[in-house]
Amino acid sequence: MTSTVGIIGAGAAGTAATKALRASGVDVELFTRTGEQPSNRTLVNKGVAIGLLEPHQAALPDVGVEPTADTVRSIDPRTREVRLDSGERRAFDALVIASGSRPRILDEEIIGRDEAVRAGRLTTLHSMADGVRVRDRLAHASPARVLILGGGLVASETASLLTDAGHDTALIARSLVPGASSIGEPAARWLLDLHQPQHAAYLGRSARSIRTHSDRVAVVLDDGTRVEGDLAIVAHGTAPTAPAPWTGPEGIPVDSHLRSLHAPDQRIYAAGGVAVHHYPRHSAYRIDHWDDSTAQGVHAAQALLHDLGMAADPRTYLPVSTFSVRIHGHTLIGAGHPPLGTRARVMSTKPLLVAHYLDDTPVALMGIDAAPLLREQMPSLHH
Repeated sequence: MTSTVGIIGAGAAGTAATKALRASGVDVELFTRTGEQPSNRTLVNKGVAIGLLEPHQAALPDVGVEPTADTVRSIDPRTREVRLDSGERRAFDALVIASGSRPRILDEEIIGRDEAVRAGRLTTLHSMADGVRVRDRLAHASPARVLILGGGLVASETASLLTDAGHDTALIARSLVPGASSIGEPAARWLLDLHQPQHAAYLGRSARSIRTHSDRVAVVLDDGTRVEGDLAIVAHGTAPTAPAPWTGPEGIPVDSHLRSLHAPDQRIYAAGGVAVHHYPRHSAYRIDHWDDSTAQGVHAAQALLHDLGMAADPRTYLPVSTFSVRIHGHTLIGAGHPPLGTRARVMSTKPLLVAHYLDDTPVALMGIDAAPLLREQMPSLHH
């Protein structure tokens, strides 16, 4: 029986794992990054950036464990010893790595990138600090013109929220059908139809350079088009972030029970945005949705308890959690994950509901204003 489990990361996956383990009587030490206040990241753009919430209002509820605010820099997979920012070292009987993700930024080759960041005219929208930065910039230019580089769910939702708040937004997306790689082409085309009457959209374009002025920022695109605004927000998705020896861009590959494939039989698990999953015969994937990260944290805890002989086998982890975003008066709702190689089947057009299949197995559902219909189809996922 284990005496202490170290949980690295106090977001959705880490706090869910903490609750599940403590409910089974396991001692837990929960680590956050140095100086970090654990918070609900979904409220960065929904609440803090648009001025509806203060950062402290997005803090996560207490989980019964006082977090150790000391960044875990590295792990020895053989001994499960962690090295902390403070220089301390601790060894655990098992580890759950739930260190999450970081925002992807513009390439350093883009001329003017760093100057725009220093001037506060270019930012990501991932952390609470990002949310405060956007809020403060918007307060100085109301209404503001905001350039959003990206076209996925965070970019789309942010564009919608800012438009609703009275700001002028423009989407600059590298894809001609933004979001198709994550939610499938049918739903992405529907979202594009929602965007185009609301604001400017520069599709199939990427930033070539950025020029910062005292009162504005200008993004020069690869076709020479110049787009100006008060603020530019980069929303190009996320990359996993983990302690050494997993500090590269690949994340932590896991098996069907969320055990680390790089440390088999070492009682090291990964969950949430840092974990890389595999469908048999298909590509690897990550899921960085809040509810799915919560489900992964619980599953990792249950797998750990099973491996210790303290619980039943939770069986294979499969993504079935729902997520939703509100965009220009409509709700996109999804469940599961459509990896590369899926085929789409439109099950309904009004409202739109699309099922994504791997071979003959439905692995994801995507809909617009289709919550009841999607929930009816949920039992079919992975069956």
